[in-house]
Amino acid sequence: MVTRVMQRAVWVVPIALILTGCGRQVSQESPRDRSLSATGLQRRTEPTARAVVAAAFEAAGGLAAWEQCRKIEFRATVTACEGDGCFYLTEHDFVLSPWANAIQVAAREPRASFTWQVAHGRPRGPQVDWSLDVSPLRDLSCDYADAVLQIVTAPVRMLEDPVSLKPAPTATRMAGQWYLPIDARYQARKAGPREKPAPPHWTLGIYFQSQDRSVVDALWLGNPDTRKYILVRGYDYAPDAGNSVLIPTKIEMFQSDPQA
Repeated sequence: MVTRVMQRAVWVVPIALILTGCGRQVSQESPRDRSLSATGLQRRTEPTARAVVAAAFEAAGGLAAWEQCRKIEFRATVTACEGDGCFYLTEHDFVLSPWANAIQVAAREPRASFTWQVAHGRPRGPQVDWSLDVSPLRDLSCDYADAVLQIVTAPVRMLEDPVSLKPAPTATRMAGQWYLPIDARYQARKAGPREKPAPPHWTLGIYFQSQDRSVVDALWLGNPDTRKYILVRGYDYAPDAGNSVLIPTKIEMFQSDPQA
């Protein structure tokens, strides 16, 4: 197991969420019964999306490196800006399981400490009494946690999630940079043999793949039924000690709209 501890600052707003950091711990373990060779990637992806998924992995450290990455841990300083312009400062501990599509967040607030888990976009584990939470994130906890997971593990999500990907024919310009939009349509997740397929938390998405670096550092997520839309961006990608997986050291999140 190879680990490293760094510090991270997170900027969070009900309308815009921003995470920046220099604190990270990554664990490596050999995955069980999993083969993500180039042949495996071809089997798991549609022919039209195969090239962009392969490029996303390569830009984030390579498929082999991600294959070995079982857990990502980091502590983040979180700054939240409320609608009246006030700022709220707190700290969160994150544990991400890329291949399980799961994340755990722990927070220490003035009135209580909270730990919550999200898997496949849905709350998991013991219920949290959010009435004791005084932070602006109390009503956004699930979406906030899932958005962190989605952008940090974007290549894995493109490969592992039940999603149909369709790259756009041309690039688009966003914030002064050129991106290839990759349209995503999320599907119901297969459950057990006696269970009904679980509906996706997000039904629509757009992965934005940098034309210069091929990294997927922006992601739009939406669900028209719940009227929830989020835009997530990653910055300053850096490798972790002991492996070549690259993840963002700064993340921004914004409440968005149906037009992304």
